[in-house]
Formats: sequence, structure tokens, C-alpha cells
Amino acid sequence: MPILTSTNNPHGGTYVSPQDLPTKKSDFAAMLNESISNWQARQIRVVWIRINNQQAEFLPIAYKAGFTNHHCDKDSVMLVKRLIKNAVVPEYANHTIGIGGLVVDNDSRVLTIREKAHIKSHPHNWKFPGGMLDPYEHIEEGVKREVLEETGIRTEFVSFVGFRHHHQGQFTTSNIYAICRLKPLNFDIVIQESEIADAKWIDIDQYLADEKIGQFNKAILRSVIEGKGLVSTNLPGYMNNDSDYEVFI
Repeated sequence: MPILTSTNNPHGGTYVSPQDLPTKKSDFAAMLNESISNWQARQIRVVWIRINNQQAEFLPIAYKAGFTNHHCDKDSVMLVKRLIKNAVVPEYANHTIGIGGLVVDNDSRVLTIREKAHIKSHPHNWKFPGGMLDPYEHIEEGVKREVLEETGIRTEFVSFVGFRHHHQGQFTTSNIYAICRLKPLNFDIVIQESEIADAKWIDIDQYLADEKIGQFNKAILRSVIEGKGLVSTNLPGYMNNDSDYEVFI
């Protein structure tokens, strides 16, 4: 009986891609059992198998063989099985990344919004525009995109101000919220009506003096007034591919 084709990784594991799986359930079951024996004999520590949605009928077979879910996307499920006790299986991504745009103009005004989702529970929550990063989107581009979508204000990235970290993110993840200072390139607000209830420019002193506005936003705003923050830069040769990295120093 032939075994499944797999690719070894540097950590003592091996990976079976969807393209390396047979077309029939009966073949998969037989080949998987034979492969497990082969991998154990070769002292493979961990086996990874990705199964596409179209191959979903293979899932019960893999589960019966001791594989468990590691993570999934819209097209496939990644399964994993330890062949050696206590072999290391890295956690899948457990954080989401949010971004907030702190847009300050030359008249010492800050751009603020109120979200429709919060208008009843937090009617005085004048916050900074922002949202979630898209996959493979850099912070610098993502924050400009979110501010433009929500307020119609085009911006220029100035600096990274700081971040907040908590463990109440979506889908039981933790969340990192990155705040960036932006320079406005236009000033007429056009709100995103599907999500935003209201948006306006507020004088910084008025914002800081408002007792109903949260202390976190005030602390971030004060840090911008008092310091320059970190700027985005490219480091020659950093991690072999500058285009894939964003560095703040």
C-alpha cells in the first residue's frame, strides 16, 4: 500500500497538502493508516494534513485516526496529530489587530466619531476612527483606509503612538489596538452611514476637559501632544524582504 506524499519541516514534522490526497475515501483511509506507521518508524514528531472543503468526507476518517482541528479558513481545515508524546504543536494566531487614527489638524482639533453600534449604550463615546486590519495589510495603510472609509478624510501617516492590549477580542482572541497619528489632507467629513452615527472635529482642550470621555482616549491624545511617537521606516535587508515588514523606531 502506498503512503501519502508529505513534506518534512525543520521541526521534525511533516505536512500533507490537499493536492497530495487521493480522490476516494477508501484509499485515503488505507493510505493514512500505512502512512502513520511509516512516519512513526521515521520518528516524525507531528503530522499536519490540510483538507479542502471539497474533501470534507475525509474528515471523519482523519478524526478516527487521532487527528484534531488546529485551525481553518474559508476553504480548508488544518488537522494535526502528535506521533511523539509532548511534541510541540504551536498555537494558531490568537490575536486580532485593531487600528485607530488620531487625526489632528493645524487648528488643534481632533477628528472623532460615534459608532451606530454604541450610540445607545455609550452615547457620549466620541472615539477615534478606526477598525480592524485586513489580512496582509500593514498598519500604516490600514489606519488610513479606515479613517477614509468612516469619515471621508484622507490622511498622511505621521507616527505610531502606542497600543492597548486586552483579552476580550472577537471569537475568544486577545486584541492589540494600535493608535497612529495622522495628518489630514482634507477637512470636510463624509460619514460612512452604514456604521457611523456621527463624526466631527473637536478642539483638543475641549476633548480633554470633557469628563464623559474615556480616560484611555485622553491619555493617548495627551501622549501625542507631549511627544512625537515612532515613525515607520524600512531597514535594508531586514528579514530578507523589506516589502513584507513594517518597522517603527
